[in-house]
Amino acid sequence: MLQTLERTQTFDARVLNADHAAALRALTGPSGLPLLPCLHPALEEGQIVGDYAGQEELQAAAALLPLYAEDPLPTSLRAAGYGADGQGAVLTPPVLRGDYTQLRHFLRLALRWATERYASYHVWAVLPLDIEHPATCDDICAQYLSAGLTLRGMRPMAGAAQMLIFSARGLAQWRDPLRRCRLCDPALPRVLERGYAAGDFGWGKDGLELVLRPV
Repeated sequence: MLQTLERTQTFDARVLNADHAAALRALTGPSGLPLLPCLHPALEEGQIVGDYAGQEELQAAAALLPLYAEDPLPTSLRAAGYGADGQGAVLTPPVLRGDYTQLRHFLRLALRWATERYASYHVWAVLPLDIEHPATCDDICAQYLSAGLTLRGMRPMAGAAQMLIFSARGLAQWRDPLRRCRLCDPALPRVLERGYAAGDFGWGKDGLELVLRPV
């Protein structure tokens, strides 16, 4: 539950199972859940958490892929050194309805559930960078950062020119910022590889501006 001075919002986060398959398909559409080729095994294995927000209609969902799984995404992340010990979980991009504006609060619940379930310090989230729709990527990236995630790196992956990689670990020290970058800045992958990360952001005339600090 989220309570503010203006209103109280309830988020009903639950593990989805095979009984929720129809609701999940209605939410995701024909393409299915991003980065999950088949919904049935993920539902059977309890790898999807959803939010009904006190309504009968599924409002949002996020999938968890264990880092030790042999799916292309966790394999690629391990090869890049993320969760190289094979522990933890990867959150795929949340699926949300167009009128669902509280993504960051639901994501906090999903992150907490993932941490409790896997009892691990390695919880990652990924987001495909859609060059054709930069405003959408800016908005979701801002929600991720607001939920407490930190942008750690970018990697080319199947289905996306670049995959943004976030970590649930915050920055150990709050140092002076190096620079500000947009998501489509060609220098951003190189800056992240040099050991910088983005834990917060601002808004400029061209959209989201990541504030990059040394890790």
